[in-house]
Amino acid sequence: MIGIIAATQDEADPLVALLGAGELCDRPFVTFGFEGGAIVISEMGPENAARATEYLIDRHVAGKIVNLGICGALSDAVRVGEVYRIARIVDDDGCETLCESGAWGDLPGARLASVSEPVFQADRRAALATLADVVDMEGAAIAAVCAERSVPCCMLKGVSDLADHAGKDDIRKNITAVSASVARTAAAGLNAPDSPTLTQNIMNFTKIEHTIFSLPLLFSGAWLGAGRRWPGWGVLVLIALAGLGARCLGMAANRILDRDLDAENERTANRELPSGRISLVVACAIAVGGLVVYLVACWLLGPLCLMLSPVPVVPLLAYSLLKRFTNLCHFGIGLCLGLAPPGAFIAASQSLALDGEVILLALFAFCWISGADIVYGLMDIDSDKKTGVHSIPASLGAGGAQVVAGCVHLAAIGCLAALWLSLGARAVPGAAVVVAAAALGAGYVQRIPVAVRFFPIFAIAGVSGSLVPLLGAAR
Repeated sequence: MIGIIAATQDEADPLVALLGAGELCDRPFVTFGFEGGAIVISEMGPENAARATEYLIDRHVAGKIVNLGICGALSDAVRVGEVYRIARIVDDDGCETLCESGAWGDLPGARLASVSEPVFQADRRAALATLADVVDMEGAAIAAVCAERSVPCCMLKGVSDLADHAGKDDIRKNITAVSASVARTAAAGLNAPDSPTLTQNIMNFTKIEHTIFSLPLLFSGAWLGAGRRWPGWGVLVLIALAGLGARCLGMAANRILDRDLDAENERTANRELPSGRISLVVACAIAVGGLVVYLVACWLLGPLCLMLSPVPVVPLLAYSLLKRFTNLCHFGIGLCLGLAPPGAFIAASQSLALDGEVILLALFAFCWISGADIVYGLMDIDSDKKTGVHSIPASLGAGGAQVVAGCVHLAAIGCLAALWLSLGARAVPGAAVVVAAAALGAGYVQRIPVAVRFFPIFAIAGVSGSLVPLLGAAR
């Protein structure tokens, strides 16, 4: 049985509607029942929240508590309207409590300061900002009761305001929309399976769906290498297998080498390795399996491809180490993806004589994914500073990092425009250039969550850019 606590009716109503919960006659709290659980409105404040938690555990025998509601932002890393999984809570005494992620492990994590009075003053906000990312009034009390009763506790918070002088007005303006977003997120997790299978964990670990970043580049490189025609299904399948194997190798190596850093970062602590859902042995087996698939595909593509096969492997294994030494680490992943079009070109042509068009496509890929990785790093600014990880966002801040990423993406658009001109400047591939440019621009709309900007928005830009050669007329 799951017990859900919301401080106010406004925060509870969207979830009550989504779950089709009906009001119960229980008192002293307004309570709604649904299949498998109950929703309680505690009213605001830590004392009410503690009593509501005790009530759910004692009266309804709740085996898990989920607290949902609104919160104020203390850090520039969190944005109004976004929903966060609370990873740890700091109370008025400075004591920290960890929260479970439950079914919401993919949500960005945040630190919660839980206080006894609302925060609308600049000095209080500044003091709390040194301890946490967001602030509420009920979280610590709920977590304390759960810890005392040995009941798992999860918390989902939507940011409604900046915890400043305008906070009261912002709460009134945003509470309905933010509560609805929290409810949708909560309902999705409540309806999800509690324990992913090993297969699901492996799929999440390798992020196979992100192969969308590389396959269009590989196919375009092959198209150019074969003289602007398809080189044959056999070659295309082997190129795709090589790309898939390389991706599994690179992703697994990245996760293995970064497992300790991931464990220290609240956003990534629930990944499969640091959370224990996948063992190090399984992760290494995935990496070795990816390498074997890649090498076999290269061998079947011919002696030249087999001889050159170590070239992509070195950056795939090494790029995740760069963040320990240089702020330019984002360009390591750019190099990995930038090698895809020339690699496919060589496989299709069986020649090292790269033409200017595939070089422009490779430069586009390099700039596109490097800039995207800089934007992606915005989610980890605080963690990177704390753990000593090198990144452009940690070095320059959110504003400076986005300026750098924007310049890199302008270079990507320039390479794509040059490729379009080289291919004959036709209308259909020109439309793909426009779509790619528009998607890159959308990646800097601040109200869009960073994770969404990275995938799918930047993915759309990359796929559109990769299609430019394929949409050009054959000779």
